Amino acid sequence: MDARSLVWWLRLWAPIVLCALLIGGPSCAVAAQEPRGASTDATNPRAQRLLIQGMTETQLGDHEEAISYFEAALEQAPESPVLLRALADAYDAQGDLSTALFYAQQAHRNGTSRPDYARHLAEMQRAVGEPAAALRTYESLLGQFPDCDDAYRARATLQAELGRTEAAIQSYEAYLDRVELPPIDVYRRLLPLYRETEDEDGIEETLRTLVDRRPTMPTYQRHLGNYYADRERPRKALGLLAPLGRRHPNDDSLQQQVQRLAHHAGRTTAPPPKEQPSDPLGSQPSSTEAALRRAQSVYDTATMSSPPDTTRLRAAADLLRDALRQSPNSEAVLSLQAQLYESWGRPEQAGQAMEQLLELAPRTPDRWVRAAKTYYRARRDVQAAKLAEEGGHLFPGHMPLARIAAFALLRSGTPGQAREHFQSALSLLDDSPPPHEEAVLLAGLGLANSRLGQPQDADDALENALALAPDHSDVLRLYAQSLTHRGERLDRALDLAEQAVGHAPDSPPAHHALGQVHLQRNELDAARRHLRIALDTAPPSAPLLERLGDVEKALGNDAAAQTYWQRAAKRVPDRASLREKLADPANS
Repeated sequence: MDARSLVWWLRLWAPIVLCALLIGGPSCAVAAQEPRGASTDATNPRAQRLLIQGMTETQLGDHEEAISYFEAALEQAPESPVLLRALADAYDAQGDLSTALFYAQQAHRNGTSRPDYARHLAEMQRAVGEPAAALRTYESLLGQFPDCDDAYRARATLQAELGRTEAAIQSYEAYLDRVELPPIDVYRRLLPLYRETEDEDGIEETLRTLVDRRPTMPTYQRHLGNYYADRERPRKALGLLAPLGRRHPNDDSLQQQVQRLAHHAGRTTAPPPKEQPSDPLGSQPSSTEAALRRAQSVYDTATMSSPPDTTRLRAAADLLRDALRQSPNSEAVLSLQAQLYESWGRPEQAGQAMEQLLELAPRTPDRWVRAAKTYYRARRDVQAAKLAEEGGHLFPGHMPLARIAAFALLRSGTPGQAREHFQSALSLLDDSPPPHEEAVLLAGLGLANSRLGQPQDADDALENALALAPDHSDVLRLYAQSLTHRGERLDRALDLAEQAVGHAPDSPPAHHALGQVHLQRNELDAARRHLRIALDTAPPSAPLLERLGDVEKALGNDAAAQTYWQRAAKRVPDRASLREKLADPANS
């Protein structure tokens, strides 16, 4: 359709669309009273014409021209929620979210007898990063219009986003009670909430519903079978997984699991015929070595995809547990188990496997490094530092262990000990180390000095680090953090942090540092944006959650601030700053 035809079409149909906007009923019951301003629109021909012209320009993509028409129409009908909503959408299309939010608030204020405007306002509040405000809007909407079924679902999504797991479950369950055939996505969203609260009945019922609703999708059947297997209910698990095994005869991990379940359930099942020659090891490992080889094969297959296939990782983990029952001290099995848990995103369990390895072979320095790094990635900084220091006692002069101890201690809030390890690591470097390696250690030393109240020593180390590696994201980030901690030269800190993100756009620590700078500069929207990116892409840390709470508090979102602070306090219950914030009645 060319532009001329589009204009003709809009002129023909826009009056009908306008009537729908003015008098069309929403999807849930509403009060009989018309919104203020609607009658003005319906009886004012000039306002109607201007609105139609603005809609035409919107369809043609000229939002600036559309805004001029909508504003002229608003002069004719100053309180029209339809016109205010149209202005909000036009500014939204231009990317001016703050102005769009203003007009959405005005439309809601003048259109309180229809839920559409409340929904639109909540969507805008969420778009600008105010989920707590959006949640309050939905709460108000449901208080006035309890039959708005979709609002229960939207409220649940926001509650889950804000960490209010129990409330989210209640809202989703209320939605399910009201809707005859709810979308399958609701059950997908409920499942992790039930898992988080360890609601066994909820998990089982949701998985059963997913199997019933999507009987042709083997994923849900397998998840439910694994659920029963994990809870020592082999007969139920077998009832789900055995048919899958017959449909997928070449899935070795599934065949293994079916055979084990059959054994536990006291049944015998013949392995289904395979299209490919069978593995010479047989369907069930007969020794630790065979189990390890089978697990390695399944693990390799699982990690061929990105992200790894968690079903196959689970199968490999089962095989490794079987192998450990046969040989609890098998170093090869424990090593693969640690590797598997790291790939699975379970660094704490990986660290535990590494500690078992250390007990068996404490004279291998690389294992100490690997174990400490694993806990560091899990943000178990105290444990990481402990292992690195213990390894350092066994292997004096081991630079990687000194380096891990330094950064773990720095992040755990003990800069004095961290500085000692940074100095030790620097002294242990080779005569000609890679520039970035020395630079990162110097930058860490600089941040430790900042936190110890020694700004000159901090700047000396940081400037040397920057001279060695001016484009290294960690060096730039640590320099920015040093300045932010001292509250000095925040323009410089902002430039450094932005460079850090520019060089490593997917780095959670870089976004965290940039968020810190914006927070210190009272640029709250930008601070929240970058802190949330850090939260979405890495395991949550107490400092990050606390800073997000501080941002929400500064923005006036007290409920969201409380949620973030409480989540942080669960990780570090003894953190004094969190105790003070949660105990302060002004923050309640």
